[in-house]
Amino acid sequence: MPRMFTLTAVLLALSLGTAVRVSAHPGHNHKVMGTVMAATADRVDLKDTDGKAVTVQVTKDTKVKAKSPTKVEDLKPGTRVVVTATMDKSDALRATMIEVGVVAAAPSER
Repeated sequence: MPRMFTLTAVLLALSLGTAVRVSAHPGHNHKVMGTVMAATADRVDLKDTDGKAVTVQVTKDTKVKAKSPTKVEDLKPGTRVVVTATMDKSDALRATMIEVGVVAAAPSER
């Protein structure tokens, strides 16, 4: 009897944990800070602060906040950005806002 109870408890805990994790991710905002590696009209490839590559999809509703009017495809590699995005059910990040910082300084030559 105790073995059946333990197995049932473990299965229940696993199923509840999975349900909570899956329903918690899509739909809420994520912030990604990083440096632009490449940008096109429909996506931005970043290197985040941990050095990990992140791709964020851009839609017609994505807003760009910069000192001067800027299109996503005009972002140059090395530009620092903060992207606010939502995760859809397929785990793809969709940008709602891209805040443009400065272009990272080129390493100085010695």
